[in-house]
Amino acid sequence: MQSVVKRFTMWFGAMSAIALLAITGSVLLAQRTSQKPTNQPWMNASLPPTQRADMVLHEMTLDEKIVLVHGEGMPGWAKMSPQILAVQGQSNGGAGMILPIERLGIPRIQMDDAAYGVRFSAANGRYSTALTSNMGSAASWDTEAACAYGTLIGRELRAQGYNMTLGGGTNLTRDPRNGRTFEYMGEDPLLAGTLVGQRIRCEGAQHVISDIKHYALNDQEAGRQEVDVRISERAARESDLLAFQIGVATGHPNAVMCSYNGINGDYACENRWLLTDVL
Repeated sequence: MQSVVKRFTMWFGAMSAIALLAITGSVLLAQRTSQKPTNQPWMNASLPPTQRADMVLHEMTLDEKIVLVHGEGMPGWAKMSPQILAVQGQSNGGAGMILPIERLGIPRIQMDDAAYGVRFSAANGRYSTALTSNMGSAASWDTEAACAYGTLIGRELRAQGYNMTLGGGTNLTRDPRNGRTFEYMGEDPLLAGTLVGQRIRCEGAQHVISDIKHYALNDQEAGRQEVDVRISERAARESDLLAFQIGVATGHPNAVMCSYNGINGDYACENRWLLTDVL
């Protein structure tokens, strides 16, 4: 039971971080949809994004805020909850969605994993390009190729009806046995941060909410919800956090996905130092 609660807590925390950090992106996205209203104060593109996010948050009811921190529509979830079953038909078949708040002009966010191409395409009867792994793309040291990589994924996400990517893997490779190494860009923070930033920048230019992940120090897949990474602030900032810092500064992602592991005793998705002080 404790393990089940822990997994739920980690998923809820991850979805909370994605939803809250994607508010600005969803407000920008709303301006490019037919959804009404479009004349709300937070739709004013001349205002700073953080101010616009604060304005729309102020107008939300508690129920609407709860909607934004619950992921829905993940394949297979219908077996777990009648509530999820009720909205399953609204999903685009990707990695989940966030329901719209129509009165505020916030559209439905349809998300899909897109590390090296749009996931679930075959299962949904669609086509997407299978690119080389992120590790392989990083080996090119080619910023223009990284941009083209992101452009292609962003374009195919849009073509398949998604408006948010869950790509942008930035974790450093410390152990080749890590089951997510194919999503990341090697062990060098300068290389990883630079190339993922170029990818994110060009992916977001295709009018999808861009993302960077898994923040941070998520360098193993097996036992990811149980491991507690013990690291000094200096070591963290000179390694993974440096890669994220460069990636954020270069790519300007609209959202950040927190990681599943603990860091110095606190899970990343509820780690105040990581999410508030550093980010």
